[in-house]
Amino acid sequence: MGNKVGMIGVCGIGGVGKTTIMKHVNNDLQTESRFQKVIWVTVSYPLNVLELQKKIAHAMGRTLPEDEEMVRAAALMKMMGRVRFVLILDDVWENFSLTDVGIPKPTLQNGCKVVVTSRSVAVCNFWGCEIVKVQPLSPGESLNLFLNRVGHDVLQVAGLEEILKLIVKECAGLPLAIVVVAGCMRGEKDIIEWRNALNELRQNVKSVKVEEDMIFRRLKFSYDRLRSLQIQKCFLYCSLFQEDYEFYRKELIDGWIDEGLIDGSGRKEVYDRGHGFLNMLEKNCLLEKTVNSSSEEVFKMHDVVRDMAIKCIGLGCGYMVKAGMKLTEVPNDSEWVGDLKKVSLMANDI
Repeated sequence: MGNKVGMIGVCGIGGVGKTTIMKHVNNDLQTESRFQKVIWVTVSYPLNVLELQKKIAHAMGRTLPEDEEMVRAAALMKMMGRVRFVLILDDVWENFSLTDVGIPKPTLQNGCKVVVTSRSVAVCNFWGCEIVKVQPLSPGESLNLFLNRVGHDVLQVAGLEEILKLIVKECAGLPLAIVVVAGCMRGEKDIIEWRNALNELRQNVKSVKVEEDMIFRRLKFSYDRLRSLQIQKCFLYCSLFQEDYEFYRKELIDGWIDEGLIDGSGRKEVYDRGHGFLNMLEKNCLLEKTVNSSSEEVFKMHDVVRDMAIKCIGLGCGYMVKAGMKLTEVPNDSEWVGDLKKVSLMANDI
């Protein structure tokens, strides 16, 4: 981060790859004495200023007054103005004023930096960022990432290396696609299954040109290979919640049970099956397991994976997902089609 750069914009293909890079940047900055505070917050869509203010203050170990937006902005501005910071605003979808949020503008005088990661170059241009585009991984980098996720021992299977390289090639250098495809093949030693996987992946991506569809088809491969309709329904259930929602293990399994997505002859058997389903989704990299600030195990759905799930829902599943969309009214009558089975309007202002 050069001293002359106050705003940096990191753009990735379909949002894939940039967050992984920023994790490394964040870790490196934590050890750099030039900055007193490194703050990393996820912005997501749609923008919620109050929530963003709360996240920044929390990352600084502080709290804000329960006042209106501009009062909180003034308090946050004063708080941040006391330290030399690097602020990473991850997954920004729309333009907004730093001042309205309470973020001091980075200057040569204050020595602060703001890093924006976004799928949109236009968003980065809005702030006059120096733009860094995240390119797809090289063939060598793609293969290394795939092997790190699937396990290097697969190379010991006779005749598998060439098929594996062809599967990696189909992932087109997209880190998230590589991780998800590798996750669903982990532990598989049958070369016939690998050939089937290659054929399925090729069929999924055949004739796809649009960038977002390229990503969707590769991620949907992992969804299709879950093989169990029950597990697929449990996965789609997670997309009913707003972006970046954190699931606790028991809460999520209870939700699956309440929705009748898991069957069994007794409560313990159903719970055990739910634990197995959740572990399978994590193993296939369709859910990410992390530990929150209270040292509790939580699961999140990557926003690109959630996009894929919502597209799957649109393929005849009978769901309407409008969670966290800042709606102030119930959707129009035209959206309430006859085959609807589930509707999610949570986290709105209706």
